[in-house]
Amino acid sequence: MQDHHPPHIYLSDTWYFITAATYNHTGYLNNDNHKSLIRDTLKSYIQKFNYRLKAWVILDNHYHVLMKIKSGNDLHHFFSQFHGFTSFRLNQKDRKRGRQVWHNYWDTCIRTDIDFWTRFNYIHNNPVKHGYVNKFEDWPFTSYHFYLKKKGKEWLENCFRDYPVFNFLDNDRFD
Repeated sequence: MQDHHPPHIYLSDTWYFITAATYNHTGYLNNDNHKSLIRDTLKSYIQKFNYRLKAWVILDNHYHVLMKIKSGNDLHHFFSQFHGFTSFRLNQKDRKRGRQVWHNYWDTCIRTDIDFWTRFNYIHNNPVKHGYVNKFEDWPFTSYHFYLKKKGKEWLENCFRDYPVFNFLDNDRFD
């Protein structure tokens, strides 16, 4: 039987790599308006909870974020509110009242700089990995563009060279 509620570790002042998938991996986020809603709401909730967002990507059936939380006890409240609000709004847009949008979220505490930067790169590589685009810069729903503008292409290339993305997750059940 598949566990629908992964155990969570709630640590304060810690970087987390988060994956959240839609229910049954259905492509509920398959248009730009839906992805924009997720992006804009994510940024709003990050501010509301006083978290730091380092990297993010939104695909048709899941998203990844790399964020630092202040209080570990708030992580559950963050996702409960974020997923509740976005479910309501997505269902409103699609006229699908009561539909379950989110399956759950999985979190991993970041323990080392290598882990941090490898997951940073994994997030930006995700649209390429899943075949949405051939180049990072072709996917609009990612923080890659922020770093391209702020740090430049050479910085991003060095980051990928120094912290290459191998299949660092034991399995790909999350996406």
